[in-house]
Amino acid sequence: MTLALDIDAIKHSLGCWADDPVSSGTHARRLALTLAREHLTTGHDVVMGQYLARTPFIDDLASLASAVEAEFREFVLDMTEDALRERLSYRIAGPTRPEHEVNNRLVGPDDAARLISSLEPLRLARPQAVWVDGTDSLDSTLDLLRRLL
Repeated sequence: MTLALDIDAIKHSLGCWADDPVSSGTHARRLALTLAREHLTTGHDVVMGQYLARTPFIDDLASLASAVEAEFREFVLDMTEDALRERLSYRIAGPTRPEHEVNNRLVGPDDAARLISSLEPLRLARPQAVWVDGTDSLDSTLDLLRRLL
């Protein structure tokens, strides 16, 4: 009964989200916190895989876990620019979810360097986060994350 919570899927399921992507993203995060709270209070786990370079929502997630007496674990994928560029190229070549097609128009392989550097401030801001080598295959990275959990 672990809930895999995807904020992009929630955001893209909101009507007219593309008319105001910032507000719809903010609302999707509020909805995600509500879903997570409900699920955690019933004794189930929540996993959220999300690119989060800024800390306020991470802090919200940690506060929620504390409020419902759940364990909070934070992982950051540590990748080279080449590895991320390859992953983004793979997503463009074969999107597996509807939101991938939208996200592919917003972020692509040419953004790899910017995305990697945007995570660097987390090393100081979130010292408790576990940095996980994500340069290998997606399956290997998922196996590593499962072992760490």
